[in-house]
Amino acid sequence: MAGKLVAFCCPFLSAPTRPLLDALGASVPLIEAAGWAHLFIQEQGCPYISHARATMLRKALDAKADVVVFLDYDLSWRPQDLLALIETEGECVAGLYRFKKAEEVYMGVICTQNDGTPVVYSDGTLRAEKAPAGFLKITKEAVDRFMKAYPELTYGPAYLPSTDLFNHGAHKGVWYGEDYAFSRRWRECGGAITVLPDLDLVHHSTDAAYPGNYHEFLMRQPGGSNYAG
Repeated sequence: MAGKLVAFCCPFLSAPTRPLLDALGASVPLIEAAGWAHLFIQEQGCPYISHARATMLRKALDAKADVVVFLDYDLSWRPQDLLALIETEGECVAGLYRFKKAEEVYMGVICTQNDGTPVVYSDGTLRAEKAPAGFLKITKEAVDRFMKAYPELTYGPAYLPSTDLFNHGAHKGVWYGEDYAFSRRWRECGGAITVLPDLDLVHHSTDAAYPGNYHEFLMRQPGGSNYAG
């Protein structure tokens, strides 16, 4: 992976939050030590999240990024978690984080076997059906595959096309938000979503923080090694 470029893309309405900036700043030394060049792309004040992400993606591709990481402005993490996301194998890799409520419930849907246990790869990652876009890595190869599969989502001049990667709306009687709509299309065109479970991700509101680690959460469920029921 040495010598490659990663672009961090973060949309926000007014300004990045302090937890995000602190987490990103603490992650940079590890990312640089691993041989990655990096840039931070932001889109401010856009009311349409899908358009903001499409605009940032075009800028990342213009900069020749090999990997694009979409970050939500209200998340934070351990320094090693961002590097782990970048370097985990797969064209689409995500971290799952909690909703902003007292009950520990995570965004995303993982794939399960007939007995209800998660589908686990040999490296300990999980296969997912849907993933949120707030801690999400995609590769340039994934963008290429997506654009070829969904030309109707391409816009702009033919010599410099953009793609509405997170186009949202109704599909077969179900309304999809932008991240789950991307997940659906990505899987339908043959892509796989990999979840890196052992991440300490914190979802912040104005006056509260909702920390979670999906791996530890699963270990506390029935059948897990830390189940206390």
